[in-house]
Amino acid sequence: MYKNMTRTELDQAYNNSLAVANSRIIVDAWVKESAELRNSLTGELDIPYGTGDFQSFDFFPCEEKSPVIIFVHGGFWQMRAKSDFTFIVPYLLKNGFSVAMLGYTLAPHGKIGDIVADVKNGVSVIDRKVNTSNKNVPLWLIGWSAGAHLISMVLNESPAMGGTAISGIYDLEPMRHCYINDKLQLDEQSVLLNSPINRVVSQAKTLDLIVGGDELPEMIAQTQDFNKYREKNHGVGEFNMISEKNHYTIFDVITHEASPLFKRIHKALDK
Repeated sequence: MYKNMTRTELDQAYNNSLAVANSRIIVDAWVKESAELRNSLTGELDIPYGTGDFQSFDFFPCEEKSPVIIFVHGGFWQMRAKSDFTFIVPYLLKNGFSVAMLGYTLAPHGKIGDIVADVKNGVSVIDRKVNTSNKNVPLWLIGWSAGAHLISMVLNESPAMGGTAISGIYDLEPMRHCYINDKLQLDEQSVLLNSPINRVVSQAKTLDLIVGGDELPEMIAQTQDFNKYREKNHGVGEFNMISEKNHYTIFDVITHEASPLFKRIHKALDK
């Protein structure tokens, strides 16, 4: 049990697809647009950082020495792929960022520790790719949903200067008690080791937290609780709840031409 919720109640509390009536339409549109863009954007696709089917990244360059955004997708660690989110790339390029779209092993083919290790290794390989010959190109991580959890797990030990975590899961304990665990197979130890809310807060790395005001209450609470934890431990970063945005329309923070997200990242990178 978690918060005295039944399994059925907890399943509903974290079922974002069910909570947003047109979520399938939104995601299908992402996938369609992303497939079209992958045929037209200039970049390198499926660059391996390991031997697994999902251990690769796509790289879309902007100008030489442009800061690099590394995007880590969501899907509750068990679905979706980096290619489904290529639709965000043009907006990042227009704002002066090169983009690396990072894939990772999905459950049940990997445990949560394996998935975290994938992201850590992938970020390191991307750093080596863009920072040859002492170029000193800054990196910034962006993650959505499960991707927000993953960037929060690896940020402290990564070469990135900071990150933006959007609509994330930072305490894995409720995941252990709901439908998500059918494939993820969390136990008490893996929850303890892989929950950002249990980890040391680095005061050297910026982590901004974003969540939609129309998201499920438990999703909002995850971000609020993590923000309180970081504040208590003197973490650096901003918290922002975007009104009238759900788990899917929250992508407006990236795909809106005048999004303050870009100014925020540029400011953090320039300091």
